[in-house]
Amino acid sequence: MDQKGQFSTGRDPLSTDAKATSHGHREIRALMTRDHGVIRQWAERHKAEPATGEATASGPATVEVNDGGAGIRFNFPSVARFRPITWEEWFENFDANGLTFVYEEEVADRAYEFYQRRGGEHGRDQDDWFEAERQLHKPGALSARYRLIKE
Repeated sequence: MDQKGQFSTGRDPLSTDAKATSHGHREIRALMTRDHGVIRQWAERHKAEPATGEATASGPATVEVNDGGAGIRFNFPSVARFRPITWEEWFENFDANGLTFVYEEEVADRAYEFYQRRGGEHGRDQDDWFEAERQLHKPGALSARYRLIKE
């Protein structure tokens, strides 16, 4: 893992194996964060809503969840099998369990990295976007692959 909380992955797109380097013809990087704002932005891009299957103060258990106790998930538009909860409750659980959000890098993430490397210099957003698409070989595609890991 590098200083930015990024690491390359091999067979499993969100593997924590730092030795793995490629998947097919492109490198896939997983990004890690505990930043609530970054997590909410990712969820908004994927139309994901905070949810749980476990019993909490806001309601009963709805689904058998075997994840070692974290219990939080996301509901997506086509798949909503978990009980919706507020962002406040989701993040309380996230923080209380010492979790880290790990997600597959997307075009927007790579383009933003280019912008940051230039020191936040404006005016090259399209160049950054197209270069990110070229490097990732997936024009505008969104990946909803994520994991919650305990540090």
